[in-house]
Amino acid sequence: MDSNRVTDPKTIEEQLHRILSSAGFEATARQKKFLRFVTQMFLEGRAGEIKGYTVATDVFGRQTDFDPGTDPVVSVEARRLRRALEHYYLTAGRRDRVRITIPTGSYVPSFHFQTGADSSRSSPQTEPNNNGRIDHWPSVLIRPFQNLSEGRGPDYAAEGCMTELAIELSRYQDIRVLMKPLDPAGQSIKEPRARFSIDGSVRYGSHNLNVAVQLFDQKTHRQVWGDVYECDLKTNDLMVFQRETAQITAATIAQAQGLISQTLSLESQNKPAAEMDTYEALLKFYKHEATFTNESLTDALAALEEAAVREPECPQVWSFLGELYCENITLESIERQTPIEEAIKFAEKGVRLNPSNQRARVVLAMARLLNNQLTEGLVEARNALALNPNSLIFMDVIGHVMAPLGDWDQGKGLIKKAIKLNPYHKPYVYHTLCADWLRKKEYERAYLETLNFRFPYAFWDPLLQSSTLGHLGRTEEGSRYVEALLTIKPDFPDRGRTLIKHWIKSDELAECMIDGLKKSGLEIK
Repeated sequence: MDSNRVTDPKTIEEQLHRILSSAGFEATARQKKFLRFVTQMFLEGRAGEIKGYTVATDVFGRQTDFDPGTDPVVSVEARRLRRALEHYYLTAGRRDRVRITIPTGSYVPSFHFQTGADSSRSSPQTEPNNNGRIDHWPSVLIRPFQNLSEGRGPDYAAEGCMTELAIELSRYQDIRVLMKPLDPAGQSIKEPRARFSIDGSVRYGSHNLNVAVQLFDQKTHRQVWGDVYECDLKTNDLMVFQRETAQITAATIAQAQGLISQTLSLESQNKPAAEMDTYEALLKFYKHEATFTNESLTDALAALEEAAVREPECPQVWSFLGELYCENITLESIERQTPIEEAIKFAEKGVRLNPSNQRARVVLAMARLLNNQLTEGLVEARNALALNPNSLIFMDVIGHVMAPLGDWDQGKGLIKKAIKLNPYHKPYVYHTLCADWLRKKEYERAYLETLNFRFPYAFWDPLLQSSTLGHLGRTEEGSRYVEALLTIKPDFPDRGRTLIKHWIKSDELAECMIDGLKKSGLEIK
């Protein structure tokens, strides 16, 4: 049972009233009616009747011949309602006890107790949490974006850019997002303290809009990063531009290998595991993702295991432990038992503690894949994607898992989109693109994907390089990669078939890889 789920009708009704009566809930009258309707249906035990047709006819007054294929009113208003709720919980509702959401792909509301709600009254780096411990999680303050246009163009673009960025950053659940309230009277408002701050501005031209964003480290008083984005107002959709700009900016700043974790990891790199706070333990995991050495894997496991004892209700800790166990199963990097049963247990706990976290879901999908539960794993991967289909945070990883689970087309599409838009996409996702060409017997294209490899500490780089070259008849080059493969994994001739099939579930594709290795001079038992 989900311990964070709210089941008491009175508590739910009180939260609904709090949202609907709040000036910070920036929804239209019919979006409020939408929220009230689906919540009441749920409380009456009629959740199964909450469908697009029901909402269209009862909330929006559509006729009984309503066709969602030609009239998208429900899906459009649901999307707008979700964003209004996200904005509310970032601002006026950030300290509310109960969180109401409308999960993507459904119109049935969800009710959970909020954990780790931000306070604007003191620094998140020094404020005790409910258990009396100090909260060391990094915080970022988003200041109102300024309109610097000559003649002062409309301010809605500046506020829209700021709001979209706040929503995207809030998806990175290692970061505490704070917002300085707008002050229409022009009076000075004391802003909440935070380690990092974001300033932004918009400037209108005759036919274009420029958006500038800067990240500052308020401890060192230096600018960490800045960039400018341009929108052609004649040809581009402004709302789409705002959303995509926010996604790229958030990924650059807050992703695992983003600017915040890079900055903070330098401050804790020499701490022993027993002295680290939970976020510093997560930084060890991020360091391992960047370096991928046996030493960094050992350090990350030790830090996370300490954190699991110290803060057992932190979902990221369990998800990261599950991911490291999965990694060691597939690569056999260190001589330590990391059973798949434990990996699944850790991943399931991460999902149970935070069911709306994409990473937790994709780690569980990965564990299901390794345990040959392909149907269950694909469901979990799709659940992860549905939580935020357009966010760049885990798009590449979801695609990397979804493809070997059986959906190669969507998996490949997600990876290509992430590579195009996310400067911090995972380097190992090129393995999946290479494998996709191999399964299609397109050996030249498979080889071209290997030119993007930059994962030298894992055996998959030289494995795929030697296999593709073998199929192309370039056996002398392939033999050099075989040597590199055996340097990393000397027992690969004995273990290779098992290791390949950890990740590649198609017998035909696995044999294709093994045949390419054979042509390059490596016999697999």
